[in-house]
Amino acid sequence: MKSMLKIEKKIASIDGKIEIISPLKIDLISQIFLCNFNDIKSVIRLDIDLPNWLRNQRASESQILNFLKTKNQNQNILYQDFDEGILIREFHEGNEISNLNLRREENLISLGKEIRKIHEIKINHNVINDFENVIENYRDILKNKIKNDWYLIKGFEIFDSLSYENELKIFSHNDLSPGNILWNKKYFFIDWEYSSMNSQYFDLATIISSYDLDDGEITLLCDGYDKNPQLDMYKLKKWAKFTHFLDYIWRICLIETTKYDEKTLNIAALKENLDIFH
Repeated sequence: MKSMLKIEKKIASIDGKIEIISPLKIDLISQIFLCNFNDIKSVIRLDIDLPNWLRNQRASESQILNFLKTKNQNQNILYQDFDEGILIREFHEGNEISNLNLRREENLISLGKEIRKIHEIKINHNVINDFENVIENYRDILKNKIKNDWYLIKGFEIFDSLSYENELKIFSHNDLSPGNILWNKKYFFIDWEYSSMNSQYFDLATIISSYDLDDGEITLLCDGYDKNPQLDMYKLKKWAKFTHFLDYIWRICLIETTKYDEKTLNIAALKENLDIFH
């Protein structure tokens, strides 16, 4: 009830005519609805009360989305109120691609090509964060927990071993999980709040870990990304391993800075999945 009242209050603050149609997604930090906004079919995202480290990422997202509009990425933002945690974008026709369909040869190659297009976007480094800064912020939030948590120790240990400072830095989406990849004759990516300068390996690694791609499927994805393969497969798989631990790190940060607890965030199940790396 309290949550619904907060949603209604946020919606009432919007400058424009809005009609909520149906819920699309409820996650740990926001609720997303299909709506009509000023007679345009749209999607509205309403944030919960976010801790500062997540609010900072939302602020970065605003700059990124405005930039992407100039790069033909179809990120048509209709309304935004950073203080209230409201974002309304024009609805984009498309569906989450199924695990089975993504594994088709032509779809893996096509996905690699679309990721490459994102990575080729040139952006001013002064208006976008660097992934290393994000990781160091997580490390600072968790500084009193790391020494007693093998999963945190291992996650940061893997990142430190990647020699990030020597990586080629490109513009990276940083959250290419299944819910953020839409398909309608071609791929379309949503939810850019975690975007930053990052290693070219990270987005590819996220796909590999999210869909549990085998070696043949990884090769197809990489063929689409780069026809003249210069990717280091050992390094790519190491980045994929890190993405598994990054989810755990992110959730523990959320526990440390909000009212969430380990049960709500399924920490036990995450640990069980990570135990294969012991």
